[in-house]
Amino acid sequence: MATKAQVAWDALNTRQRAYMTVLYDHDQAVEAGRAQDAAAGYYDDTPASVWRWIDVVTPGSKLTPVQRALARRDVRDDGTGSTLQALQRYGLIEVRDEVVDGPRGKSRTVSVKLTRAGRAAVRAGTREPGRRRAGELSEYAWERLVRLWRADPGTVRIWGHNTYEALVGRPTPPYAEGKDGDYRITEAGREHYRTRWARYAELYPDVAAPDPDGGPEPWPAELQRTLDRMEGAIEIAHRVQWTAHRRWEEAERDAGKKKPSESEADGEWGALLLEQARARSALALAHRERATEEAVVAIRRYAHAVLAAFTAVVEGSPAGADLTAAVVAAADAGRDSAKVPAPPVCGLHRVDTAVQDAYGTLAGTRTRKRPLPKQMRPAARPRWKDWTDPPEHDLVVRRLLTLARTVASYVNGGALRRELHPPAPAGG
Repeated sequence: MATKAQVAWDALNTRQRAYMTVLYDHDQAVEAGRAQDAAAGYYDDTPASVWRWIDVVTPGSKLTPVQRALARRDVRDDGTGSTLQALQRYGLIEVRDEVVDGPRGKSRTVSVKLTRAGRAAVRAGTREPGRRRAGELSEYAWERLVRLWRADPGTVRIWGHNTYEALVGRPTPPYAEGKDGDYRITEAGREHYRTRWARYAELYPDVAAPDPDGGPEPWPAELQRTLDRMEGAIEIAHRVQWTAHRRWEEAERDAGKKKPSESEADGEWGALLLEQARARSALALAHRERATEEAVVAIRRYAHAVLAAFTAVVEGSPAGADLTAAVVAAADAGRDSAKVPAPPVCGLHRVDTAVQDAYGTLAGTRTRKRPLPKQMRPAARPRWKDWTDPPEHDLVVRRLLTLARTVASYVNGGALRRELHPPAPAGG
């Protein structure tokens, strides 16, 4: 049976969901920043009823962070007021719309604040993990406990007062013991790891924690090494391409410096240097073209590989040696083609939005409604003296690389697998 929060999310249209997701991301970023400040000893007793307000529209031409995030999602057409009013009627946000006097006359400011129901709706709709409960470790403390578990019976360094308190100071009995920063896991720590492993796997999918019962790794190390090698091949080819391009430019300059001389000996020497410069230029150009082609092949292989891994994760395929072999086979089969299969929908809003947008851009099914606002257009890259960049890959290859890197950012390390298929709690 769907929860109240899920029902609230399902009732929203695409535009309203985009607004809610952007507002939620901003809200959580502010909350995380305040938590980090508190952990560092910078306390601020401003109540949440004050700091949770988010500026949506402010005086002047500069875009707010919310407007910039919406623009990146192509949500820039008129209708901000009506969308916010609808979300307020649903009880998901509060709206504060004011007209203030400024140096250029009266101007409008609009701020909003997510309600508890609003935050719950976004978490339900995007399958964001819930907050940690009382007595549960923070993500960093859990990562330290994972290291202690892996190192047992060896020791691990524990840094920071908060982490020390979470693992040694507060628990009774403590989860770790030692001195001078070097600690080893205790029996209480092992028991906490065994009994809470499934919960933490769901709460912190980015932390790769081994199964306490010795089950297979949800993301084999060999599979990750395979993907890393394929990504590394792209970087190596690009470095070779840059080196060859720079040598070509140097040779072209040397060829342009040679001038005829009245002396016969000097003339012969100059002609030899000119011939050498031209030969170096031709060789460097050939090396650059070869490296460019190798980079394109590496990009195709990497894109097919990560998409094969992504599809296997979504479908819940076993992550063993067979998956590694399937990923390599997909890379080899796709080395000559930039056409990749459409990635499946995984059900996580933030993942599907990024992956499907990148694939739509590659396939030509998604185009930007209007150009980005001038405040968001990238600045021209400064030139390094008289040096130039090597020629860019064609548009399809660049978009293919963007898609590959987008997908890889979610599958790498098995984070997406742990989030989509968390282990069952003990006894359940």
